[in-house]
This record gives sequence, structure tokens and C-alpha cells, in this order.
Amino acid sequence: MSSTAKSAPLPTKKKSKFPHAYVIIVCLLLFVSFLTYVIPAGEYNRVKTPEGITMVDKDSFQYVQAKPVKPWLIPNYILEGLQKQANIIFPLLLIGGALEVILATGLFHAYCNRLARACAGKEKWFIPVILTLFAVIGITQSTNKFIGFAPLGVMLAATLGYDAIVGVAIVLLGVGIGFSTGILAPTTAVAQEMAQLTAYSGMWLRVVSFVLFLILTSVYISRYAERARKDPTKSVLYGTNYENAFDLSGSDVAYSGKHPLILAIVVLSFAVLMFGCIRYGWGLVETAVCFLWMALAGGLVYGFGPSRIATEIVKGAKGMTSAALIVGLGAAVAIILKDGKVLDTVVMNLAKGLGYMPDWLKAPMLLIINVIVNGFVTSGTGQAAVVMPVLVPVADIAGITRQTTVLAYKFGDGFCNYILPHASALMGFLGATGISYDLWMKFMMKLFGLWMLLGSAILAFAHFIHYV
Repeated sequence: MSSTAKSAPLPTKKKSKFPHAYVIIVCLLLFVSFLTYVIPAGEYNRVKTPEGITMVDKDSFQYVQAKPVKPWLIPNYILEGLQKQANIIFPLLLIGGALEVILATGLFHAYCNRLARACAGKEKWFIPVILTLFAVIGITQSTNKFIGFAPLGVMLAATLGYDAIVGVAIVLLGVGIGFSTGILAPTTAVAQEMAQLTAYSGMWLRVVSFVLFLILTSVYISRYAERARKDPTKSVLYGTNYENAFDLSGSDVAYSGKHPLILAIVVLSFAVLMFGCIRYGWGLVETAVCFLWMALAGGLVYGFGPSRIATEIVKGAKGMTSAALIVGLGAAVAIILKDGKVLDTVVMNLAKGLGYMPDWLKAPMLLIINVIVNGFVTSGTGQAAVVMPVLVPVADIAGITRQTTVLAYKFGDGFCNYILPHASALMGFLGATGISYDLWMKFMMKLFGLWMLLGSAILAFAHFIHYV
């Protein structure tokens, strides 16, 4: 009996049958193409303020001649999306290439092994501390600027025995919390200006929201991480090709005297990057340039010749291709809706439906409306231009304060970007770490549901206290 028990195989999970991310997005493109045939075409007039902000004239909606998008033209829209997102796609390729040069030096493996030994017995602090660090950074920054940090987060998590999902989550969701609660996000000021509010007014409730979302997310990730570490079958990666992709436990990279110099280059590069993002508003293009200088300096210091550096850059760029293409595919969704002239019709009807909601549900319903719109318009400023001029007067009639309306917009603009298959930041993170969309969703869907419940509760509270 005992020998039989000992020889019993470990339980295995069924392999996921979820479609490839490309298939999901193509299906989404076919669906929105279908919508352009069944939803009446309509438009709002758009005007520019003296400050250069494009706004919708709320009283100008009118139905226009239908302009359905033919399904066989979807490849054309995909190419247009790739062209439109070139300023994201090419930096992603270069970031992937630059990181490959640094990885080839063995820097992260050598130091991650040391970190694992140093953190033995203190793992419970790792997730809250790193998550909080990136959440604070995200208060003023958008998530896609930190795609290059994804492999580093995964490696740090792997050194402590956590799976790759944890490494992605502590970076992606950390920045996402800071950005989505909108304490000092630029899109908060844009939305408040459209609502004729003082920029960054009402900050106290956004700070409270930041703390609450941070605690909820930290507890969720920590519980998952510990459960999966103690029982690998509880990991969403168990039984998949990703299970040991970032396992550093068997990697014994010899520590070199050159590693401290390369580490100094990496730290200095990230410091320059952080300063540039915060002080000068650097975007993904400047991020890629900074990474390239880091790769060149690090490679040369380690003793790589120009040809070896070039080879590693090509190798890393190749691994990032999947994520880069998904960014372009996702952009095609918004282009189809815009060309099909149905987006404004969707927004108009959502706003009208708000009037039928019970009073206690009206503020949470604003969140749901913004989540739906964000499925079509993933740009924060673009969404503000579409929904704020329409929802502000609707909220006024419904007795919802404009500050509450802005908060609902920020939650909706932010949080669902971490489940959308065409969100550039999410797909960039997943592509950079090689994790498939379906596996991420197995981890993320319950947390997203908790986010929605918490966000709805905060908005209901805001409505109750007449938040201004």
C-alpha cells in the first residue's frame, strides 16, 4: 500500500483550450464589425476648447448615414492599427532586445540567487513592499511605460519561489492601482476640467481609494502566491509550458567581478528613466532609448563585442514580437468603431439608461458605463472626451455630483485595462514574459470582480455624502 502511494503520480491539470490571444482579438474585430451593421450610426459634434481639449457637444447628437465596416476589410484595419501604434510597437521590440543583452550577462540570475538567500523567512513582506513601490510610481505615470520592468518582476518573484504570474502582478497591478485611482494622473485633471472642476480637487477620497485598492490587491496576490508556493498544483501555471519558464532555483550562475559594474549601470539607467518620466514626461520611445544605452554599456563592460550585443538584441526583439503585434491588433478595434460611426450611439444610449436606475445604484452604474466604453476606447483622454460631456449633464439631472462622475470615469478608465485582450499595457506585459492571456485571466478575473465591488461601494459612498 505504501509503495503504491509513493509511486502515485502527481495530479495534473487539463491543458487550457482557451484560444490564442490573436484569435480572441480577431473575433473581437469581427464582433465590432458586426456591430456597425446593427447599431444605428450617430455622431456628436466635437469642439476644441481654448486649451486645446477636444470635447463633445452634449446636445448635438444626431443619427447619420450608416457606414458599416465590411469584415473582409479587417486586415486593412489591422495594418492601420499597427501603423497607428508604431510609437509603442517599435519601442517594445527594442526594450525586449536591450533586456536580452543584460540577461545574457547573467546579472539577474547571479543577484537573484543571492536575494533569495537573503530574503529567506521574510518572503511575506516582498509582495506588499514591491506592490506599494510601483503603486506610488503609478500615481503620476501610465502603465505602458513599465513594460520593460515585467521580466525583472518575474525574476525577483521566482527567486522567492513564486510563479511568474506573481512577478507580473506586482509590477502591472501596482502601477495600475496608482494610475486608476487617479490621485495625480493627468487624465484626472483633463476630466475635471471637462466637468468644470478645479484640477485635482477632491483628492482625499482618491487617496482613500488608493489605500483600499492597494490593501485588497496586496492581500489577494499574497494569498495566491503563498498558496501556489506551498502547493504548485494551485498555480494557474501548473501543468503548462510556463510552469518552470522562470524557475531560477537550478540556476547557479557564477558571480563575476564585473556584475557589480553592470548592476550599477542598470540601477543608474532605471534612475534616469524614473527621473525622466516624472520630471519631463518621457514616454515609451524615451524608455526604449534609455534601455538601449543600458544594453550597450552593460554588454561592453561585460566583455561582449558589438556582434554579440547585436545578436542578443535581435534575439530579445524576436521574443517581444508577439506582444508588439497584439498592440497593433488591439488598436484596430477603436478604428473600426470610429469609422463605423457607432461609438457615439453606444455612449448616448448608455447615458440615457442611467436615468432608469434606482438612486443608490446610479453612481455604481456610472462605473459600469465607463467600463463598457473603455472596452471600445482604451485611451484615457479619448474616453474622457467621449463620456464626460455626455455623462456630466446626465449626472447633474440624476443628482450625482460631478466629482463622483470624475471618480467613476477614473475607475472605469483604469481597472478594466488589466483584463482587456486589446489593452496595450496588459498585452505588452504578457508578451514580455511569455504568459498567455487565458492563464492571466484565470488569476485576474476574481480580483477584477473584487475591484468592481470595491469601486461600486466607494462610488455609492461618494454619492451618499455628496462628494465634492
